[in-house]
Amino acid sequence: MPFIVRREDRVPAPGIDGVSREWVISPGRLPDDRLSLELVRLEPGAAIAVATDADELAWYQVLSGRLSVDGEPTDADWVGMVAGGRRATLAAEEHAQVVVARVPRAAEYDAGVRDGLARRVDWSTEPVLESEHDSRRRIYLASTGLWGTEAVKGEMIVYPPGAAGAAHHHEGAEHFQYVLAGVGVAVLEGEEVELRAGDLLYNLENEVHWFANRSDEDFVFVEFFVPGQNRTVWVPGANVCGWNPTAVDVKGRPAARVLAYHVHGQGDV
Repeated sequence: MPFIVRREDRVPAPGIDGVSREWVISPGRLPDDRLSLELVRLEPGAAIAVATDADELAWYQVLSGRLSVDGEPTDADWVGMVAGGRRATLAAEEHAQVVVARVPRAAEYDAGVRDGLARRVDWSTEPVLESEHDSRRRIYLASTGLWGTEAVKGEMIVYPPGAAGAAHHHEGAEHFQYVLAGVGVAVLEGEEVELRAGDLLYNLENEVHWFANRSDEDFVFVEFFVPGQNRTVWVPGANVCGWNPTAVDVKGRPAARVLAYHVHGQGDV
């Protein structure tokens, strides 16, 4: 069954001077220990190292504030990944919040992880994708084209007021949604559950779900799949979720990449 982690459900984790940590998905929380996820808060001048072993992949997404990552300026427009023995040092230039996720056995999904990988992606330069059936928008955060691995796939999805997706499930991967802004409704096997900023929803494989925004503000979440390769199956009669890439990014600039129309879970992205 899917599960939800609210703010009050997070588990405190040991920190260091200037760094506080909370487990959102603690190690051992999942039956197969597929991934863990923590929220890290850094005070100005504090730093953490995101290091990986030979089979492991980790990624970080800046939620607020400014940092340097191995000396490179980084803010909330960035997501980064290290794998296969690589590491990244995150040093806060101001108060910052970062989500850090780990996939301890990523090499089981993509043996190339062992070769060592490191990427930083400015997702704000990615093309905005528009749903062909409704007003939803989507931006890739992690894909084979962006990260060079099939172990993880991720995107940011915006549900404007009144938007709703179609019921579906996924085969071959598990995934979570971490809510960044707004209030939305998740329909899980026919049961409605409200989600707010800071909540996480975790879906196991083959669980039917969909989302709707019945508020007057955007409902925004990031969604990550482990592994990245999976198949999306819609319920009979539902509109298949196709996406039309625009030529501009979220800030209205020419997008850094050109993508073709594709159905969720398909296409070369």
